[in-house]
Amino acid sequence: MSLPEKSSEEKIHLLYQQFDRRRRIFYLMASLASFPAILAVWLQHRQESPFIAWAYPLLMVSLLIWSLALLWQRIPLTIIERSVLTGISLLFLSKFIFLLLFSKDLQSQWAEIEAIFWVFVFLFIISFMTFRRDLAFGYCLTIITLSLGVGMWYFWGFSHPLWVEFVRLEVRIAGIALLIFLLARAKDELNQTIAEVSRIRHIAYTDVLTQLPNRRAITALIEEHLLHKRKLAVILADVDHFKRINDTFGHETGDRVLREVGECLHTQLRASDVIGRWGGEEFIILVLEDQPQRVDQLTTRLRDVIQAHPFTDNIPITLSFGVTLMSDHDTLKTLVNRADVALYRAKNNGRNRVEWAEPG
Repeated sequence: MSLPEKSSEEKIHLLYQQFDRRRRIFYLMASLASFPAILAVWLQHRQESPFIAWAYPLLMVSLLIWSLALLWQRIPLTIIERSVLTGISLLFLSKFIFLLLFSKDLQSQWAEIEAIFWVFVFLFIISFMTFRRDLAFGYCLTIITLSLGVGMWYFWGFSHPLWVEFVRLEVRIAGIALLIFLLARAKDELNQTIAEVSRIRHIAYTDVLTQLPNRRAITALIEEHLLHKRKLAVILADVDHFKRINDTFGHETGDRVLREVGECLHTQLRASDVIGRWGGEEFIILVLEDQPQRVDQLTTRLRDVIQAHPFTDNIPITLSFGVTLMSDHDTLKTLVNRADVALYRAKNNGRNRVEWAEPG
């Protein structure tokens, strides 16, 4: 049925928009909070460190650009995320190269170099949270390859006491990157399994023609209501003279009529009500209601809406309804049978009417 599917797509799109908006707000707050801290470091240490003197102003300008981009909804968030990750990566790679190549006493700067490698690990995690697994792993390999290449170029050809420590750092972040990759792959495989189970469940519990819950799904739902003693009204609806429609207009037209009936009934129900195809030309509606008057008003409205609806090929369509309320001693069989008895009474009494069966 097209209408429920469209509604589901709209809900998913709305959730995605809300998630996108929250991420933009979070990133904007982080960017604005970082700016004064970076400015303070620059003001305090720009005379001591040439790297801070030239790199931090670029970083502050970048933060302002990113903040403006976050406010402009037309720029996709993925583009902003990738540019931020690239910018921060280049900053810390530059800092690593600067410390490695231009430090007079590398030993005194080693703690800061180790801190840079832990920043790389943090960026690895962010990349797997933000991008596809293959792109994130490629990003990790790029960072590892660049840092390893610079380090090997620096240490190559002479014995340095920090060479072993550098190799340990590279092996450590490479191992962590591999672990994150394996965890991400396991997560993706789990999500695929869950999606496949959901797809199979949807097929098993959905009527192919109308895309409404099928008899199996409705049966499970009724049994759940019975188990929890929820107040419930069961409405069975049957298309009047459906065999005549099939014989006169063909089965394809009959199928279109069933789809239209399902759509029409669905639009008249509350969010808490459930409609399913019970079989053939029969529909079943579960209403969480124990007031007979309200249930009768709903059923009468459904009958009138169907009678007034312009169906395919202007075929006049009416429904007969059988209604009952659940009692404390009901089983699935007694509850549905009682509604079925009321439905057949409606058929025998002239069709296009509502009949009730009182709980025994």
